[in-house]
Amino acid sequence: MVNCEPDSVNASELSAKKSDFTKMRGLSASQLVADMGPGWNLGNALESENNETAWGNPVTTKEMINTIAARGFKTLRVPVRWDDSYSDPSTYTIKTEFMNRVEEVVNYGLQNGMYVIINVHHNDLQSMVSTDTSVQKRVKDELTAIWKQVGNRFKSYGDMLILETINEPRFEEDWNGTTALYNCVNEYNEVSRAAIRSTGGNNTSRLIMMPTYAASSDSPKISTWKKLSEDDMIAVSVHAYLPFDFAFDAKGHSNWTESDYYDLNAVFLRLNSTFVKKGLPVVMGEFGATGKENVADREKFAKAYAKFAKKYHMSCIWWDNNLFGKGAEMFGIFNRSSLSFVYGGIADAIINVYKNNQDDDDDDDNAPLFKGSSSASNWGQAVTAPTSRYGGRLDPSTVKQGGYFYVEYSGTKDQVELIFQSLSGGNNWCKVTMSESGSINGHYFAKFSYDNCVKAFGNNFGELLDIIHVGATDKPITVYLLSYNQK
Repeated sequence: MVNCEPDSVNASELSAKKSDFTKMRGLSASQLVADMGPGWNLGNALESENNETAWGNPVTTKEMINTIAARGFKTLRVPVRWDDSYSDPSTYTIKTEFMNRVEEVVNYGLQNGMYVIINVHHNDLQSMVSTDTSVQKRVKDELTAIWKQVGNRFKSYGDMLILETINEPRFEEDWNGTTALYNCVNEYNEVSRAAIRSTGGNNTSRLIMMPTYAASSDSPKISTWKKLSEDDMIAVSVHAYLPFDFAFDAKGHSNWTESDYYDLNAVFLRLNSTFVKKGLPVVMGEFGATGKENVADREKFAKAYAKFAKKYHMSCIWWDNNLFGKGAEMFGIFNRSSLSFVYGGIADAIINVYKNNQDDDDDDDNAPLFKGSSSASNWGQAVTAPTSRYGGRLDPSTVKQGGYFYVEYSGTKDQVELIFQSLSGGNNWCKVTMSESGSINGHYFAKFSYDNCVKAFGNNFGELLDIIHVGATDKPITVYLLSYNQK
């Protein structure tokens, strides 16, 4: 029988346990995030309304976390709702017994050698991103109060403990937002960061995770995320239940497709080019795919996430709310009551990618930029493929000597054009000369060499190449494939 009571603990025991977790190893933010590896969320527990079991889950026990760690997960994210546990709401004072309980669960992870993340999750302020300065002041005051209390409690803990400023901040249920709201999130992140740092101790150099608007990985949200102070121990926090139709929409398609795979690749390319390549590590704090009686496809999904995350030195953390079966938000993989993995294959798909030092056979650098069927005539465009600078799949900085663009099409041989477009101050519209052509798979193909691309556009692809088009001349064509291939 599973013990459904938390391990008993008192203040002296907590103080003794803290001394075991004080080490700061001097790792950079990027080194630390790369070491976090695969993670698991203790969802719908300490962030539940009013008490830990309010949303139907059992009290969290050390045995649960022992089992998670033994499987191979290296990071435990513990969402925490603080505002239901204020002893004095007017000053945002957190009840001592609740702070003790959070610390107890944190220790469950640390005692297993795991990284542990705690945050502000489902507080009312989460949906109070606003352009109203009075609302902003109220939220900033509360965030400051929370993080000073939490910071003081945990300031002697070592760098295996990570603090995340706020979960999915947004205006009410507006998941799209505006530039003004994105800037407000940056300000909320900054006041939280400053409050944590002000508590001293190990918090002066602890890793802090700061989200985009709604923790979104969409282009507008990530492009406007920014630090408002010089602080190197920061990681960007994003969530991604993508592709949405497969991962989140209970009525969406249930089979994991090649198109899903390459759409996901585009998400990670975007995160890499926006953040990682600039020295800002990324933590995928939540991801998952709801159950649709499609376990094998969810395993493929999980493996793909882990593969891309590992490739770009990110940690990815599965959202587990302990709900199983078919339908909306059925993200559970580990049954907390029976201490057993219902979907162990999903867990292993994530964990094994991080354990495996060998690269996968398929090469995402040669991934199709377009695959399907699209027609054009009379100088029209059959395919328009943004680069990762505009949310597409190809990171243009990877266009190097020896590479080439490849187009497969039907219609009239050699009547196809490759066009580069810059919206960033480069050549606005230029045609690349074909370097090779022929027949394959019952279609025609055309290759456009790196040298010819440079002759047409110049070699500053990484900063200037925004969109790639495949167009027709005065003869109709149908395009089936556009790819970039690096020898």
